[in-house]
Order: sequence, then structure tokens, then C-alpha cells
Amino acid sequence: MGLAASQSRYLFLTARKADCEYNISINSMRKMQYTREMSQLSQEYNSRLSQKKVAFYENGQYNKINYQYLMGYGKNYFTTFNGSKPLKENPSMILADYKGQVVLSDAYANAIMNVLGTSMMNAYGQGTTFSEDKIPEILANLCPPLTADHFRSGVESHEWSATTVNALTGDETGSTIVDTADSYNDKIDSILKFYYPIFQAAAANGWTTEYNEQIESNDDYISDAITSGTFQFESVNDYGQYDENTSLTYFVTSGDIELRNDSDAREELTAWYNAEKERISEEETMIDLTIEDLSTELEAIKTEMQSVQSFIQDATQVFNWCANG
Repeated sequence: MGLAASQSRYLFLTARKADCEYNISINSMRKMQYTREMSQLSQEYNSRLSQKKVAFYENGQYNKINYQYLMGYGKNYFTTFNGSKPLKENPSMILADYKGQVVLSDAYANAIMNVLGTSMMNAYGQGTTFSEDKIPEILANLCPPLTADHFRSGVESHEWSATTVNALTGDETGSTIVDTADSYNDKIDSILKFYYPIFQAAAANGWTTEYNEQIESNDDYISDAITSGTFQFESVNDYGQYDENTSLTYFVTSGDIELRNDSDAREELTAWYNAEKERISEEETMIDLTIEDLSTELEAIKTEMQSVQSFIQDATQVFNWCANG
């Protein structure tokens, strides 16, 4: 190889050496990024692992908190009548968002608007306050065939005819007419005790339906929103106003709710963490192999550069000797 070819080769090796050093530097920075990502992953995993789910205790077991338990079953008010589904024991505990607006289902919002008009809700799914004396009419719209007067003063009499054998008297024939006004009024009273604080708070503080889509599509939404602060529990007094110092801890201490680790979520979270950790590890391994290959090539380039440089120096000395001779 001649002097000109050696010089050209040396320039090529110099350029390639710079490329290798640059790529080693870039891959080293990428590895540092994956190291930071692994640290962030561990922090997120531990943080999410320590998060609690909001639950309530019913029928010997803990159940995930849901809107129906907290705020009732929409127009299915018979649930309140017969106790077929669990309802909170503390009617004054209601669900509100971080602005203090009562979180109402579409059924409740429609009952309000049917009585007071559609102007009660704005384009953002938020409702305004209204007069508390309208609540009996709203409940009547929500719970037909009961009327507003039923919720104001109950019923004076309510007859029921029993024709089933042994239903009331043990007689095998005929029917018996009884006045069940007391039991009927007890049922009306149970509706009032459960629903009245909800609409009383809505009347005093405003209300919203903007979260309903998320609530319906995600079973964990309410629990996550409560622990994150998007939702909050409020204790409603006799005027529909919120009592102070009723934080999440207050309702946990009172026994109205529980904060528990979700074992199913823990398993899913651990599976996600392991998969992400494996992905990062594989990326780091590939980077290590790339850096190793580049380092090996760089050492070979340096060795060849020394050889070419030595050849060029020797050739230059011969050229100088001939020129001086």
C-alpha cells in the first residue's frame, strides 16, 4: 500500500473511530436513561402497591365501593323498601366531587329537570341549586306511583286484600281487608331517610353528572377518584350543608367505609411490573452488546491506525532521505 493510499486509509479510520466513540457515547446515555426508567418503575410499583381501595362491609365480606351502595339504585326504589341490596347505614354520607357538587346519576338529574326544567343543567353536566321545597316533587318523579303529598305527609289509609290461604288469619277461604297505612308510611319514611339528604345537599351545593360515563365503564373509578381527591365523602346536616372536618379518615374511623388492599389488583400490578422490568432488562442487554461490539471495533481501529501511522512515518522518512540525498 502506497503513501497516498495509507493516508486515505488513515482518514477513513479516523472517521470511523469518531463514529464508534459517538455511538458508544449515545448508547451509554441510553443505558443511563433505562437505569432511570427502572428506578421510576420501582417507585411507581411501590406507590401503586401501597394504594388502598375503598370498600364497605356487608354480609360477612368486604365489597368494592360503588355508586348504588352510596347513592341508591336510581328509579328502583323498591331496593330501599325491601333491603334486597346493600345500602349505606349512614344516609348523611353522600358522594361529591372536589368542587363540592353532589355526584348525581342520570336518573336523579332527569327527575330534577322534569320538575324544574332543563335549564337546571349547563353544557358541562353541572346543575345549579334549587329550592328545597321542590324535593317531594322530585322524589315523586323518581318514585312513581308515589306522589309529592305522600312524601310531605304520608298516607292516612292504605288497604290491602289478602286472599292467599293462611296469609293473615289462618282461614282457608275468603279474603281479609287490612289497613297497612303504618307499614306503607314506614316504607315512604325509608325512602325519605335515604334520598332526602342527597337531594337536600344537591339543592344547597349544586350537582353534576359529568362523571357518570367513567363511573359506569370503570368499576374502580369511584374508589380511585376518592383516594386521589377527585371525589370526596361529605356529611350532610339538616340544612343540606356539609359538616366540617369530615375527611376520608373520618368515615374510615366511623366504620362507614374501609380502606383495603385489593389482592386482584396486586396480582395484576405485579405482573405488569415484572413485564416492564423484563422489557427494560432486555433493552439494557442489547445496549451492552452494542457497546461491547463498538468497543471491540474501536480497539481494532486504534491498532490499525497505529500501524498505518507508523507506515506513513516510515515512508515519509524515506522520502525525506531521498530528497536530501
